[in-house]
This record gives sequence, structure tokens and C-alpha cells, in this order.
Amino acid sequence: MGDNAKSTEHEWQETHQSVGQFLNSVRALRNYWRLEPEHELWFRGERKAHGDTKLCPQLYRPRDENQARRPIPELLKIEDQLFGHFKRCGYQLCDVQPEDDWDWYFLMQHHGAPTRILDWSDGALIGLHFAVRDTPLQPTQDAIVYVLQPYWLVDYLKTLPDHEAAREKWRNYCREHPTEEFSEEEWDLAYLPDDEDWRQEVPIPRVPLLWDTAHTTRRFGAQRSRFMLFGTDPEWMREIASKQDAVKALAVGAGAIPAIKQELRDAGVTESVIFPDLDGLGREVKQLWEERR
Repeated sequence: MGDNAKSTEHEWQETHQSVGQFLNSVRALRNYWRLEPEHELWFRGERKAHGDTKLCPQLYRPRDENQARRPIPELLKIEDQLFGHFKRCGYQLCDVQPEDDWDWYFLMQHHGAPTRILDWSDGALIGLHFAVRDTPLQPTQDAIVYVLQPYWLVDYLKTLPDHEAAREKWRNYCREHPTEEFSEEEWDLAYLPDDEDWRQEVPIPRVPLLWDTAHTTRRFGAQRSRFMLFGTDPEWMREIASKQDAVKALAVGAGAIPAIKQELRDAGVTESVIFPDLDGLGREVKQLWEERR
């Protein structure tokens, strides 16, 4: 791509020391991928300590790095049980009742329960906030913000046989078991937790699904949420990041994290903005206390 591209690439390979430097790299990536102005980038903040579980949803992460992951069928069974428990107990706690299982599943993710969903945001500073929010007062490890070119990924997923095979299995099931409950167009229901009989004929696909859900809660809107719903391959996104050009990692220097937190606060990106409820405000106040005590 020429010398200019090499110069640009260096900008996002360096360790970032300020919000301004971080945003410069985001701009460089947008130019590198030649995105149209109206096209979004997706961002996800993580701790560098995630290591081998980077870009992996919570359900698929072992309790600690020295523990082996449970077999996938066991984890999927546990997820289904947790999903049923969340729906059963959640009705009394919802001001507005979710319309379907998709709403329940995204609510379950956003309230901290383990799922196969990997959260992203189309806001760069929101991704940066999540990368640094839980770091200690004197961080010893860098943080990471992953940047995804989602349009490439959508097109790439369409080329994979896994998606077409999942669609075909769903279509065959609907034709063999006609019912008003399912339609042939709703093949993505195969990704939801469910241990009903139809699951034997329509297993959860291997590759993930990108999902742009409606902002049905204030949190979804505040976080500018985008979702990647994993299938049965926990390593899929990590492997894509290592092999493809559509995912880049922006490192945030450990020593710069306290100053970056202050810069984010000055920019109005705080816990109570990202989590617009009393819990978010309480965490924000606690963070201020921890810095001053």
C-alpha cells in the first residue's frame, strides 16, 4: 500500500499515551480501511491480561488462566439453564417486558450474566473507557482497544459454508415440521440458548453472528451497543484477529491510564454516562473516592 500506508500503520502499532493519540490512530485506521464517512467502526476494550481468552465471550472463559475450559456441550447446557433462570426471575424486575427471547438474551448479557455474546460499541471513547475502567490506581499492565471493520466481517461471514449450512438445516426443519412458531427466515434463532427437541436437528452454528439490535434499554443506547453472538467456536474471533487485516489492537500504556481516565472524565465519558442508572453513578462516585482516599 506504499510508504504512506506503512507510516499510518505505525501510528496504531505504538503504545498510546493520551486520548488524542488514541483518536489519531482511530482516524488513521478509518483512512487505512478507506471507510465511507457514514460507515462505523466497532470498538471493544479489554485488559491485556485476557491473554489467550482475548476476544472471547464470558461463557467461554475459564475461571482462571490455569484452568482448562469445560467441554462446549457442557457450557451450552449450563447457559441454557442460566437463561431459563434469568427469564423466570426477571419478569418481576423489568419495567417493560421483553418482547422475545432475543430481548431477554441481550438483557442477560448487559446485566453481567455469562453468555456467548461479545459486546462492542461504535463509540471509540466508549471502547477506551471499558479498556481502562477496572484498572488499579497504579496500573502495571497495558490495556487494549480492539477496532473492527464490521463491513468486511459481514461480507466474510456470508462466504463461509457454516452460515449457509445453518440456514439450510433451519429451512429443512421448518419444512419437515411446519408450525406457526417458526418461519424459514428466522434461521438465526439457532443461535439462542434452547434445549428443545428441535435443537437436535438444528445445532448452534460454529461461526458467530453479528447483530445490530434495537436500543431497547438506556444502557444499550448510552453504550452505542453492537453485538457479536458466538457459535460453538470460542477461538473464532481471536483467530480472525491474528490472520485478517480487519481487526487491529490499539495498546494503551499502563503508566498513561490514570491520565487517560481523567481525560475521559473531562470529555464527559464517565461510569454514570455509560451506565445511566444509580448503579453506574454509585460506581462513578466510588472511583472518585478511591482516587482521593
